[in-house]
Amino acid sequence: MTERKPKEARVREDLPAIDPARLRGMFDDLSAIGGTPGGGVTRLAASREDGIARDYLRDWLDREGFRVHIDQVGNIYGFLDLAGAGAPLILTGSHLDSQPLGGRFDGAYGVVASCEAVRSVRAFGEARSRPFSRNLGIAAWTNEEGTRFQPSTLGSSVFAGLYEPAAALSQADRDGVTLEQALAGIGYLGTDDPPSRVESYLELHIEQGRRLEDGGCAIGVVEGNWGTVKYVADIQGEAAHTGPTPMKERRDALLAAAQLVILCRTLSDETDGELVTSVGRLDITPNSTNIVAGHVRMFAEFRALDSARLADGCRRFEGAAARVSSPGLSISLRRTTERAPGSFDSALCNLVEAVARIRGYRTMRLHTVAGHDAVPLRAVCRSGMIFVPSVNGVSHSEKELTRPEDMEAGATVLAGALYALATGTDGL
Repeated sequence: MTERKPKEARVREDLPAIDPARLRGMFDDLSAIGGTPGGGVTRLAASREDGIARDYLRDWLDREGFRVHIDQVGNIYGFLDLAGAGAPLILTGSHLDSQPLGGRFDGAYGVVASCEAVRSVRAFGEARSRPFSRNLGIAAWTNEEGTRFQPSTLGSSVFAGLYEPAAALSQADRDGVTLEQALAGIGYLGTDDPPSRVESYLELHIEQGRRLEDGGCAIGVVEGNWGTVKYVADIQGEAAHTGPTPMKERRDALLAAAQLVILCRTLSDETDGELVTSVGRLDITPNSTNIVAGHVRMFAEFRALDSARLADGCRRFEGAAARVSSPGLSISLRRTTERAPGSFDSALCNLVEAVARIRGYRTMRLHTVAGHDAVPLRAVCRSGMIFVPSVNGVSHSEKELTRPEDMEAGATVLAGALYALATGTDGL
């Protein structure tokens, strides 16, 4: 494997260093909450397991002297008033919820690394009597994954003013439980105000791809995001017996869904993968071996870096849905997510790159295909992201893995960047 930290690297002593053992210990503690036999986690948003993970984080913040707020959609914030009340805030964080049978690193690593980085920044600054000009904060956003409740990045979108709190709280899971009910059930339907005067947000995350690993780079400088459109398609047919009902008389909702699933893959193949498409979930009713499906709810998504290509794929998908509809079989499409391609703050990109190089880590500039909380935060403050490698690019799987040395590298770069921002030395 390519060496990621050249021997000749010059390590500056005027940037904070994190404690790898402390980072790993906290990560292992959190990984045990909702842990699965296959080595992953199932910690759906506002579930019992999510509540336990939230308690763990809140207890840590309390012990470390953070001022803790929980807002009306359950976002958790921990504040250190290093520069005094009213000073601008530098915010970092990620999310605690996971996919079902998901990986340990997605989101949770970013929260744990933020805790270790901010703790290290405070101790480093106090030991050197370095004045802080900015306050520091940690955020754990609600329902980033969008698995139990739609859409994804829900808590951060509410914070950024892109989604109404009441609309977010009214979202229901497949059992009819609303986000409001679920948060109340675990004690995280908060009443605190979200932070104001947020100047910058910096999020550390696993790449969930393999470009960094293939390139032998420890740090990804994320320049921007691909655009994403997600659909919920309600396909209404007619339930009927799978035996005696004549084929020509069937109004099979699952057959219509299958045609659209194949179309999604075809649209991507035509672009050689520059349009990424997927259908990850089908809810079939009545879902019996002896009944023609009467209703299917299908979850489809389209991603592209080029906005024109994304729009063309969506147009063709919507046109196909209209053509598949017929007497006795209707398809209703609803867009749950419309995320345009965009760029992160260039100064934050430059800062991350500079800190990584000072620390001796090889870097790569890239765009994120997946959505993250840093994307909606861009609407209200300077926003940026740091990636670390994912082994074999695997994510949203129990096999998800990031090596300890890469976890340490990401937290180290995050700490250096936060310190520079909080002390006004981000010009380095």
